[in-house]
Amino acid sequence: MEARYYYENGEFQKAYDKAKEAYILNPYNRMAFTVYTQSQIAKEWQIFLNDCKKYFTEINKIANKHNITDKERQKVKIMLEILISEYKNLKPSLLIEYNLKQKAKHQYIKAKKLYEKVF
Repeated sequence: MEARYYYENGEFQKAYDKAKEAYILNPYNRMAFTVYTQSQIAKEWQIFLNDCKKYFTEINKIANKHNITDKERQKVKIMLEILISEYKNLKPSLLIEYNLKQKAKHQYIKAKKLYEKVF
């Protein structure tokens, strides 16, 4: 139950850890297995959003410069390619919170549009 609480509150690492612990103690515990699996998937979606925040912050710093070097331009290209690829590799799940999926989709579209516009 504790793992479910953490999952519902978006604390996916804590949920994952607690569910894994419960599942190890009782491999027939369906709720523990479900929360364990879903937390693992949700963590990947959250990591993608964290990467988006980090990369878009860096991209904005570069974009706000008067002169952008070829090296910086290449760096932006690689960051956008990583985000696009990372999103495409996310595992779909019906049990993941809709908001989490929508935020990720929005960031993916933002990265894809910027990539198409600049490169």
